[in-house]
Amino acid sequence: TIDPEDNDAAVTFTDEDLMLGSKPHNRPLFVTGYTREKKVNRILIDGGSAVNILSLRTLKELEVPTDELSNSRLMIQGFNQGGQRALGIIRLKLVIGEMTSNALFHVIDAKTSYNMLLGRPWLHEYGVVPSTWHQCFKYCQDGVVRKVLGDDKPFTQ
Repeated sequence: TIDPEDNDAAVTFTDEDLMLGSKPHNRPLFVTGYTREKKVNRILIDGGSAVNILSLRTLKELEVPTDELSNSRLMIQGFNQGGQRALGIIRLKLVIGEMTSNALFHVIDAKTSYNMLLGRPWLHEYGVVPSTWHQCFKYCQDGVVRKVLGDDKPFTQ
């Protein structure tokens, strides 16, 4: 089980974790995972987001009917000047690397560069520590630090 409160292990990043070597880059951190037994690439790990986001396009690709969405009154800023109202919310089980988790997603009808966005709610719930510089994230499970590598070519998969 993953319990960020119950782990004494320190999460650190070293030069050995640098997926791209010391070459300068400005890449966001994308990973690939699975939900509802379907592969989902371009999952953006974003500590700057206050919510987890799922695009309506991805919801349809996952063949999840919109009647599974619960109501949401949330207005999400950052997509246009007036904001974007969420179409609804849905909780999905995710498998990313060896990590199994659940995330509550706000579904939006907007064109995004990602299929899913995992923000601070997911990061904090599971004690995930991302590093865009190292292109990976780490978390503790049963006292052991585990690492999930980012996708090296998220837009060609």
